[in-house]
Amino acid sequence: MHDGVVAPGWTAVRDAFAETLELDRGEGASLSVSVDGRTVVDLWGGTDPLSGSPFARDSITIAFSVSKGVAAIALLQLVDRGLVDLDVPVARYWPEFAAAGKAAITVREVLSHRAGLPVIELDPLTRVVDWELATSTLAAQAPQYDTTRFFAYHALSFGFLVGEIVRRVSGLPFDAYVQRYIAGPLDLDLWVGQPASAEPRYLPSITDDIDAGPVIPVPDAPGICRAVALSTVQLLPLFRRVDGVLGSEPFNRPEFRAASIPAGNVVTNARSVARMYAACLGEVNGVRLVSEGLIAEAARDQAAGIRKPDCGASDPWATGVPQVWGLGFEISNYENPMLGEGSFGHSGMGGRLGFAQLGSGVSFGYVSQRMLYPPVGSLDSRSSRILAAISEVLGA
Repeated sequence: MHDGVVAPGWTAVRDAFAETLELDRGEGASLSVSVDGRTVVDLWGGTDPLSGSPFARDSITIAFSVSKGVAAIALLQLVDRGLVDLDVPVARYWPEFAAAGKAAITVREVLSHRAGLPVIELDPLTRVVDWELATSTLAAQAPQYDTTRFFAYHALSFGFLVGEIVRRVSGLPFDAYVQRYIAGPLDLDLWVGQPASAEPRYLPSITDDIDAGPVIPVPDAPGICRAVALSTVQLLPLFRRVDGVLGSEPFNRPEFRAASIPAGNVVTNARSVARMYAACLGEVNGVRLVSEGLIAEAARDQAAGIRKPDCGASDPWATGVPQVWGLGFEISNYENPMLGEGSFGHSGMGGRLGFAQLGSGVSFGYVSQRMLYPPVGSLDSRSSRILAAISEVLGA
């Protein structure tokens, strides 16, 4: 069961969304698509399996790493205003960051996951709700592998690295910056640090029991493969149920969502995500978030030929895959093709996705309660189905 509107010619996308709701056992989700800032698809539907509440037009849930797109936009705005230079050391804006051999790491490298800090040395990771603790810990750490050769996704550290630069330069806490310069001007239902006033609209994200999943081996030897494994393993406490109760995971708790965790705890819906990306391509009600020239640069590969390691091989570099990454954004690649060349945005754990595409003018948001984990090398069946329908409409 779903509700909402689609423009003439876009019914194939509505039908694809209806099919994804069936794949999700009728659990809640929302989908929004704009072209040149005009909404052509705005759909929501399904039911929260825990409360029985419908996923309504203004329902919200946690979208995980869709947050990273918000963080990228925030920092790029400061670049646009001439307050941040992409190619100077982070330490110019955050002096403490120069510790432990990081004095030369640039803002551009941080934005493209090349800082060498995928693991936040906090145990347990639930302590990341403390901004000062998380950022001071990262400032004191040394890079964890050779950043000139290897790429490692900075699952939670990315947000604190980017967010602290935003805080130091703007003088605003990251969550306040987002409200003043991104969410507020566009009237978005989007928070990185959800207020209590939005709590009645929150519906939990539904995930499998992580304790029933595979055990991830962590190599003893320091270096890239240990860092990659630890960066995943250290997330597990955020997904562990209390007494086995579905929906009790720390990421669903109000205290986690109220914290400012710019890489992973944005609370929002599809309409707001799509509208945010539309304002990266052009003006939306008089608001443009990032300039045309800078967003074009952000959508180009910044990974400089470094490789995602093959940790099952004797030489992780030799058979590793060359990584493709933009300025804070995922750009179209084999793991997240979006709509192909010119696409930039960010996926979120379990299947959330937000992006825009240069050229077509499309902006896209998809946020669901159900988290799916397709096998390595496979794409999420829901967004793939929806994106295929969008491609069909655009090609018609």
